[in-house]
Amino acid sequence: MNDWLLILVWVWPLLLAALAVRPSFWWLPAIGALPGLAAALLVPLGSRLELPWLFLGTTLGLDATGRIYLIFTAILWLVSGIYAAFSVRGTVNAGRFSLFFLLAMAGNLWLIVGQDLLSFYVGFAIMGLSSYGLVIHDGKTAALRAGKVYLVMALLGEVTLFAALVLVASHAGTTLPEPEQLVGLDTLTIALLILGLGVKAGMVPLHLWLPLAHPAAPIPASAVLSGTMIKVAILGWLRFLPVGVVALADWGAWLTGAGLLTMFYALPIGLMQSDPKVVLAYSSISKMGLLILLLGLILTEPALAPVGVAAITLYAAHHALAKGGLFLGVGLRKYAALPQPLVLAGLVVLALALAGAPLTSGALTKEGIKPLLAGADWGGLSTAVAVAAIATTLLMARFLWVTTRIRPHPEIGYTWPVAAWAVLITLVLLFPFVLDGPAAWPTNAATVGAGIGIAVAVMTLARRHPGLVKPLVGRVPPGDLLGLARLILLVLVWYGLGILGFAGALYTRIEARLTKAFDRVFAQPTPDAERGLRAWPVAGALWLAVGGLLFVAVLGGAPEVSSPDGARRGEIAAATPDEADTPSEPGVLSPPADEPPPSPMPDVGAETITTSAPEPSPRPETPRSDAVIAPDAEAASTLAAQTAVPASDDLPAEAVAVCDPEIPFVFASPGDPAERISLQRCVRDPDSGAPRLLDAPPLTNRLVDLLQQQLSRLGFDPGPIDGLIGPKTRGAIRAFQEAQALPKTGRISFDLLDRLQREAHQDR
Repeated sequence: MNDWLLILVWVWPLLLAALAVRPSFWWLPAIGALPGLAAALLVPLGSRLELPWLFLGTTLGLDATGRIYLIFTAILWLVSGIYAAFSVRGTVNAGRFSLFFLLAMAGNLWLIVGQDLLSFYVGFAIMGLSSYGLVIHDGKTAALRAGKVYLVMALLGEVTLFAALVLVASHAGTTLPEPEQLVGLDTLTIALLILGLGVKAGMVPLHLWLPLAHPAAPIPASAVLSGTMIKVAILGWLRFLPVGVVALADWGAWLTGAGLLTMFYALPIGLMQSDPKVVLAYSSISKMGLLILLLGLILTEPALAPVGVAAITLYAAHHALAKGGLFLGVGLRKYAALPQPLVLAGLVVLALALAGAPLTSGALTKEGIKPLLAGADWGGLSTAVAVAAIATTLLMARFLWVTTRIRPHPEIGYTWPVAAWAVLITLVLLFPFVLDGPAAWPTNAATVGAGIGIAVAVMTLARRHPGLVKPLVGRVPPGDLLGLARLILLVLVWYGLGILGFAGALYTRIEARLTKAFDRVFAQPTPDAERGLRAWPVAGALWLAVGGLLFVAVLGGAPEVSSPDGARRGEIAAATPDEADTPSEPGVLSPPADEPPPSPMPDVGAETITTSAPEPSPRPETPRSDAVIAPDAEAASTLAAQTAVPASDDLPAEAVAVCDPEIPFVFASPGDPAERISLQRCVRDPDSGAPRLLDAPPLTNRLVDLLQQQLSRLGFDPGPIDGLIGPKTRGAIRAFQEAQALPKTGRISFDLLDRLQREAHQDR
């Protein structure tokens, strides 16, 4: 019975979204994630629920990684939903915000419990497109600009991800691939998968939307955007890459390098920001870089997967709760009517946890990733992560500094949001004590201590000499590379205009000089030679002369014109029927060998020769061939006189016989002859017009389905008969080719279909 909670996880917020636009249902966002939390706690591990009526067949389930994802995702959506319900209540477009909030929640929860490719993509698309409405909620210029960048990047990611998942399904032969079925993914598929999810993960340089969207969106939307939505990229990579099954050394090294770049790129830019939400956005980019780095290490060394997947998942949970709490704390700092020292104390706790201070969830998760760093072949990787931890501590110190400078505007109605935030902080505090023992508590003491010491020194220097630090603040605006791109574009435009202006001036000068030279040579005064011809007497005499010549020509008749062979125009030299009927194209049948050739044409000169056409001799029938397989005897009898195709080394001996573009190649089901597909095996060459045989047909799901039926009937297991080519189908083709003493290519050709159909007829 608990399995049906897996449906309510995402159907419940979808149903609530239909009512959210009504002002009386302002409280709906606060209860949208309740079934998700209940499912995470009550549904047994390993549960599966099949929904064959949804899409191509949907499978809902909960494994160990999915359960952890569902727990922290549901908690953060629940706390943010409570904050959203009470903070947005009564404002302009509150119903619209609740609608998009619940839709994004449904998509986020759906892709976690959906185990198949389609469920993941549909949830991903609903979540991504609905978030656009959250980003542009207030309608300000900055929000609209951020929404434009977000929408372009989101659509890029979703289209790329869709293409990647289609290729994964084609390779695995199913929409529910197991890790073993993902072995052998080609370069294009892996690249599209990394690119499509890399946009959502904020991987540099695909991070442009993140530092713009987070500050533009309302507080509860920013909390879930940074806390849960960007984590789904890691979940997608863990599910649809062969993690722990086979080593992908090149891709692992590439992801490790991309993770290092992302981690270190965001930290100095975040230190230059003055908006606390922008600082948190760049912190999220840096932390996602660390997770990408860890994923790259697992892909490089599959033996690290059991420990690595658990470490990555726990780190994602810790970061989601801490980062979501920091965003909500910024909102409470601005609007909550409670003692501000309490809010600042809660922010300090969450900031220390995010920095990885001892006795926090950050210390526990940093202890969990140490085996991955120790087992990596990259020298100095542990040192790089330690330096990043010091920089993260500085970034959190910068966040607390700019947050303290916020001027509060207390409002009523924040009692429940404050209570939910307090519960979230309590969970973060209990995180290390519930999941691990005292051994992990002192982790990161040295790095965090060094970071705090550097932060205190920089703050002291900034107070005494503000001119040293102040020029760095705001030096790089949010969206960093977008500003650089605009600068480069502006420079190119100015250079382009300058080049066009120079080219225009040069063209004008050249044109003027050429015109002047032309006038000197050709523009000389000349007598009017036509003036005399235009005189009436001359024109009249010419007209009479031309008219007289035409009159004489009409009375005398046209002269006889001889053809090149000596016969006069109008006389026809009759050709023999064999000469008239014999085509000249290559590959067409010649006259029979026993028929005498036609008599040569005599040299008739200018005389007229009249001949009578002899009766045409019957042509021998062209022998039939088994290369074209008709569905039955009636279809086979329609084979008329065909064009013989000479044998070649490129085609098998069975296929070199008859080629008629009008007769299709029919490939039928072994069990039901009426279930068939017609293919074009013979086509005409566009240049010569001669018919030629094709080597392979275009692949369709229908053809593959019939092929799988044929293989299965002959005893070669093709796997599921679903019209998709997977490893099992390729293996069955190779086994059949081996039985036929053919090269084991696994390729589908007309020769293969021909042989399959012959074997099926023989079995009958």
